[in-house]
Amino acid sequence: MRRSKLLAACVASCLTVVAPAARAEDAKSSTFHDALFVEAAAAFVPVANDVPLMLGVGARFAGIHEVWARAGYIPTGDDVRLGFGVVGYRVALRPLKVVRPLFGGLVAGLPETCTHDAAGRPTCVGTPLFIFAGTVGVRVEPTPWLGLSTILTLGVDSYPNPFGMVELAVTFAWPLS
Repeated sequence: MRRSKLLAACVASCLTVVAPAARAEDAKSSTFHDALFVEAAAAFVPVANDVPLMLGVGARFAGIHEVWARAGYIPTGDDVRLGFGVVGYRVALRPLKVVRPLFGGLVAGLPETCTHDAAGRPTCVGTPLFIFAGTVGVRVEPTPWLGLSTILTLGVDSYPNPFGMVELAVTFAWPLS
């Protein structure tokens, strides 16, 4: 009789430890397959010495496809005081893994075209500037709702100049399902 009670207690203890973990894994895989997210990013553009600060929103579909839009402001560099907008697409491979490779592209627009002279003084003209670029990076997701990423962006702008940017971002996701 004692053995059966002891066995029942052991089984009950194991179920209370294993069952929630299994339910958490099922919830993790289904709830963040499709998600909305908010993203904050800071970047550095070496050629122009710009430091863009950005806030954005996006949506994840099928666990890996992400479309996003951001608005930003440049407090320092050639494009100082300019606001801008960015839209993009990326694929975030390895869903539900801690480390996720990122590949994608973006299009950005600024209201003016700015550069600097030989002495480093910025000069601007009223012609809008557009940027077309590809992105590659990595995002670390310690939990499905939090991601920390670093991204390298390379492309060309409408000036025409080559464009490069290194970015750090944090992403907060809310499940759709």
